[in-house]
Amino acid sequence: MSYQVQRFSTPQAASEALARLLAERLSAGGRAVLGGGNTPLAAYRAFGQADILWNRVQLIASDERCLPEGHLERNDVQIAKAIGTTVLPYTLHSFRAELGPERSAEASEGLVESLLPFDVVTLGLGEDAHTASLWPHVDLGSERLVLPVHGAPKPPPERVSLSPKALSQTQLVVYLVTGASKREALARFLRGEDVPPSRIRAPEVLVFADEAAYPDRV
Repeated sequence: MSYQVQRFSTPQAASEALARLLAERLSAGGRAVLGGGNTPLAAYRAFGQADILWNRVQLIASDERCLPEGHLERNDVQIAKAIGTTVLPYTLHSFRAELGPERSAEASEGLVESLLPFDVVTLGLGEDAHTASLWPHVDLGSERLVLPVHGAPKPPPERVSLSPKALSQTQLVVYLVTGASKREALARFLRGEDVPPSRIRAPEVLVFADEAAYPDRV
């Protein structure tokens, strides 16, 4: 599988490029996975200003933290806040993560199946080369679409995540990677090491990276 890396001078420039790509791919509606965490929130804020057919857009987070419904640290809450309320109604599907990893994964399997294939999947990359809530100790070869996650190295330890099988059912995967702390993880991914994002396959794979994460030589 080949990757195309696009290098930007700043994290903001990379975020703006991701927002433009989302608006382009979803201009007439569609289904997309949005990666969680703080890194992509600037991109989602810009995406929320796009003039697209929002009433035909269906979104779901790549993973969720097992926290109470409406908790400020949940990905669905952060994504909704970033996109904002000025756009026309759109659908943001939520994992029932408040039920715990196993019950949430079971309850979400049918929902995710109904959304496949995705039009675009956006993901991030952790300093340890994880993506979504997929770490090496998770069963990355599972045939399930939604995986329960225990013992995540970063809090909270209990999560639920789309699986490599689910995330691979798309035409395009885009990774947003910024900051010097991600440099080694990105290098491992691009070298083809067996890190979690390497288990996700798609016809098109783009990496939007800033200069800190992807210097002249990685």
